[in-house]
Amino acid sequence: MHARILATMTLQDWVSLIKDIITSLAAIIAAIVAILGLQAWKKQLAGKKEYELAHRLLTDTYKFREALAGVRYWNTSSSESGIKAMYVERWQKVQEATIELDSTSLEAEAIWGSVVRENLQPLRQCADKLYATIGYYLDDLERPQLDEKEKFQIGFDDHSEDNNFSKEIYEAVKKMEKFLEPYLNI
Repeated sequence: MHARILATMTLQDWVSLIKDIITSLAAIIAAIVAILGLQAWKKQLAGKKEYELAHRLLTDTYKFREALAGVRYWNTSSSESGIKAMYVERWQKVQEATIELDSTSLEAEAIWGSVVRENLQPLRQCADKLYATIGYYLDDLERPQLDEKEKFQIGFDDHSEDNNFSKEIYEAVKKMEKFLEPYLNI
């Protein structure tokens, strides 16, 4: 029966049939290209979003590091009156940096999971250690308790090569950089 129908088709019928087939194929190809393009666009958008988040997280990590360095700065300025007031003023910058870092790290944790918190933990421990040591230092002004060298190394960045606490902060920041490396292509 199909052979009969094919035999009775005119040239115009054949042209019309071929035109319909080509139009259908073009529509199918266009749909496939559109779907693939949309998927590539979504992937690119997600990659850009991850890159921007990783960049913000690393920037906030550096701000936090710099705030810790500000607390440990050896010299005092004329606006800083009294040792306790000086540390309260300096620690305020750490608190501000902590708020920024916490906000960004929560967003990152929502995307990448608890690995963000795990990678930030060493740096947070450095901040806790510095805060506690400053407290000990201030208490120690009234009554001596801690080893002087350890207290000095934690409380002040003397830029010496044997300052173990400076090395500890450096390693904590390096850990965060290594974690964010794949997202920043560095």
